[in-house]
Amino acid sequence: MTSPALGWRPRGIAAAALLPWAIGLVTAIDYFDNALFAFFASYIAGGVSASPDELVWASSAYALGAVLGILHQHAWVERLGYRRYLAICMFAFAAGGVGAALCDSSTQLTLARAVQGYFVGPMLGACRILIQIGIPPARRAKALKAFMVLIVFSGAMAPIAGAFVVTHFDWRWLFASTAPAAALIGLLVLWTLPDIGDVEPHERTEPHYLAFLVFALAQAALQVVLTRSHFELFGGSPALIGLTIAGMAGLAWFGWQQWQHPAPLVRLHALRSASFRVGLALYVVYYYLSTGFSYLLPRLMEGGLGFTVGNTGYFTGAMSLATGLLVFAYLRYSGRLTRKKWLIVMGFGIAALAAWLLSRLTPQAGREALLLPLLLRGLLMLFVVLPVANLTFKPFAAEEFAHGYRLKNLVRQLAISFATSSVIALQQHRLALHEVRLSESANPANTSFMQALESLTHGFAAAGHSAGEAHAMALGTLWRTLEQQATFMASLDGFTAMAVIALAAGVFAAWQRKID
Repeated sequence: MTSPALGWRPRGIAAAALLPWAIGLVTAIDYFDNALFAFFASYIAGGVSASPDELVWASSAYALGAVLGILHQHAWVERLGYRRYLAICMFAFAAGGVGAALCDSSTQLTLARAVQGYFVGPMLGACRILIQIGIPPARRAKALKAFMVLIVFSGAMAPIAGAFVVTHFDWRWLFASTAPAAALIGLLVLWTLPDIGDVEPHERTEPHYLAFLVFALAQAALQVVLTRSHFELFGGSPALIGLTIAGMAGLAWFGWQQWQHPAPLVRLHALRSASFRVGLALYVVYYYLSTGFSYLLPRLMEGGLGFTVGNTGYFTGAMSLATGLLVFAYLRYSGRLTRKKWLIVMGFGIAALAAWLLSRLTPQAGREALLLPLLLRGLLMLFVVLPVANLTFKPFAAEEFAHGYRLKNLVRQLAISFATSSVIALQQHRLALHEVRLSESANPANTSFMQALESLTHGFAAAGHSAGEAHAMALGTLWRTLEQQATFMASLDGFTAMAVIALAAGVFAAWQRKID
């Protein structure tokens, strides 16, 4: 098939100048939304009275919708073209944002996130493929730079924007604020993108209805298992075991059917490349670490150290913006680095160091103690993702690149979903453990506890409260202190796990000989 870039026709000088930024903004919305949800998940859960497992359902629904959207992506492009497809996805995502903002229950939130996932989840792959096969080589470098810059800074801006919204409004505006931005980006896409990608009806890929249905059911079954296995014993649940077997069998059949088909939904032959397989594994670890950091940091800073939501978001975002500026240095000098493998190894080493420093914090830690680990955390994108992308997709031609990047985007969504659910489960498990251990010391036999209780009771009584009220208020104050200490300790445990995973990934990357 002829490359769409050969038929590329700009829609005007101004539209051609804004085209790279329009494509980049579409992807930026995806990264911004993911970072916003992970960072402010506790506020969203509190807004709809969702328990931790219900919050995992919302994350899993988003991932399932995104995976199904990625499988449909090629068929939509063939029928609508990139211009109309991207614009429709932006408008639908905006509508989903309005729906999420109006939610009053976890079930409604789950449905709204599934819709958003279906339409915005495929955007990273769609836009990257569009740049590669739909823009002439003379303009491609500029488009790639805009693409990477907007990805880096959209994730960094999410905590800042979210902190402002939560501080001055409420959690609903976390979703409502993205709706007008997505709608405007959709209009920008309609103006700037040329009509490319759609083909004649007789040239279109067949819909693969049966394969799509089997994959959807198999993926849904495994998402249920992934969600519930963190909250109930897997070996003691015949339902979870049965769903696992059915899900794995469905995925195995889907993989075999797609491998044999001459025009598959997603071409799996890219897995024959050893460098591609290694690259996918490194991507999985990066997305796990990135999601884990985004979820744990606000719990540590707000729940453990007593930061306000505003201070947490502004400080974290400022550190990410500071390190994000290095993307310009990377774009300028990365071409001189012939062995990018050691950048990746260094990147995972930096992630391990950042997580280890965070795991060693004391309850009295302030901003100065957080400065270095947050700066190091911000380097992950530059030291891991960008060189991994270069090594993973370098061997592929245009058509193989499209299928390979679509497969990578599938893996991304599943990795983010697994990271969210497992980190929430780890946090809840360690929180419960530390609460039990700390509460064991809150008894009359503990002299320190009784002295603190007596001192607080006298203080409240002196403020004019009755003896009974003063005692109850003193107990409440001590219980809140216990919860803060438990949250702090649970967050430290989470960062310890992140450090171990990052260190193991660095060793794995150093051991690989298929990448350089």
